[in-house]
Amino acid sequence: MKQRNLIAALVLLALSGGYAYMTAHLPARGIENMTEPSFFPWIVATLLLMLTSILLVQSLLPGPAAATWNLSAAARSKVAQVLGLFAVYVAVLPSLGFLVASVPFFGAMMAVYGERRPVWLVLGSFGVAVGLFYLFRLVFTIYLPAGVLKGLI
Repeated sequence: MKQRNLIAALVLLALSGGYAYMTAHLPARGIENMTEPSFFPWIVATLLLMLTSILLVQSLLPGPAAATWNLSAAARSKVAQVLGLFAVYVAVLPSLGFLVASVPFFGAMMAVYGERRPVWLVLGSFGVAVGLFYLFRLVFTIYLPAGVLKGLI
């Protein structure tokens, strides 16, 4: 297990280094009071480098190897459902827009993880989608795709 972690850490370190290099060469917009295009890629690159470094240090330290994972059939099914939902979400996001695509996505994710109360499914998915939309728009000044609601929001 330690050898696999070491190899994974080295590969991820190379990938995250390449990602950080590409992020450093993003063009600046030059618009006042707006977040630069490289803001979130730098956050991702920094977190990826930190986590990869932790994995690398853990694989080099002496100690017992971690146990391997054995996922049950139910857990594998849940992982497949989540990945399928995410693939559909990414596919429809550009055309439908963030709000229209996110409400059913968040509702479906809540259902996959066990929420069965219809009121909580509707209110939770709507609240999270609208909250994230306005967090990005008002706090980060990043406009998420409007899609079919382009003239309304």
